[in-house]
Amino acid sequence: MTLLEWVLNTVGLYVTTVGALLLFLYMYRSPQLAEHWNSPQGKAEYARHRRRLIVGTGLLAAWLVLENATSIFLS
Repeated sequence: MTLLEWVLNTVGLYVTTVGALLLFLYMYRSPQLAEHWNSPQGKAEYARHRRRLIVGTGLLAAWLVLENATSIFLS
């Protein structure tokens, strides 16, 4: 692997990690968003699916970081 490929993979890993972390933190701290909905049905549905959204977002973020890290260290 050339130096340019390694630098590009490292930058991709950094951007993916930061993006995944921001997405996860947004989902984790999003009850404030749900309070502003007008519909009680929307609030109830969000409360019902909130934990699944957090777990799914966390797993996706972990997978993206792991995938990029392995592409750097195994290449």
